[in-house]
Amino acid sequence: MEFVCVGKIIKPQGIKGEVKITPLIDIPAIFNGKHRLYIEKKESGFVRSSFRLGYAYAQFETIPDRTVAEKFRNQKVFISREDFDALAEDDFLIEELIGTIIYDENGAYVGQIMDVENYGFDDILIIKEDEHLYEVPFKKAIFKTNNKSLYVIRAEYDGAKVEN
Repeated sequence: MEFVCVGKIIKPQGIKGEVKITPLIDIPAIFNGKHRLYIEKKESGFVRSSFRLGYAYAQFETIPDRTVAEKFRNQKVFISREDFDALAEDDFLIEELIGTIIYDENGAYVGQIMDVENYGFDDILIIKEDEHLYEVPFKKAIFKTNNKSLYVIRAEYDGAKVEN
């Protein structure tokens, strides 16, 4: 089974074994309690989860109390790839974006995605064209998707030419 990392346990929450999770993905619906979560890719007897104030909180059968929860600090939380794909029709994983070749609306080569950064608001694609690197926000106003694998950059954005 393939997995997608969705968060990292940062600390116990309360005395009944619930843990606080920093989300590593911006799809809060993953923590709505309808999807099976795994700790370090191991079946953990997921019971329930919730998402509030920017953090996920989860209860697992394998974590009965706060003492046991302490042992899970810094452990990663995963969801199965099948569950993720069903949930995220128009969402992409960073590893899916890196290496993708970008073409403009006319099919001309623009560049290749080298990395993805996030400075707090939007994901920023680092695009390499020849020997130049450009940072472009990953917004629907700039990019279009085609079959979840091709990313087409629009030459115009809010009336201004996008450097490419």
